[in-house]
Amino acid sequence: MAHKHDHEDHQDHHHHHKHGHDHDHDKPSEMTFSEKMEKLLNHWIKHNREHVQTYRTWAERALEAGMQDISKQIEEAAETSAKVDISLENALEVLKKRE
Repeated sequence: MAHKHDHEDHQDHHHHHKHGHDHDHDKPSEMTFSEKMEKLLNHWIKHNREHVQTYRTWAERALEAGMQDISKQIEEAAETSAKVDISLENALEVLKKRE
């Protein structure tokens, strides 16, 4: 499943995400559940960090455009998303300790 994100360079690009099944039903999965979780967590962390940076860039641009109220809201979204990173990083750390 793909969805578009409009990033700071004004070019749309697609991120392909698989929801649900991430393997061929005819072949046994070669990754353990823990390996899949690690891969997903690393992907989510990287992807979320990209969004945080984009939010901060656009908050700054909104501020420069005289839209302080909008800038503040976007910056709050960036801060909230940065907190998501912490939770995902903590989950990854716990996962690695289990191995």
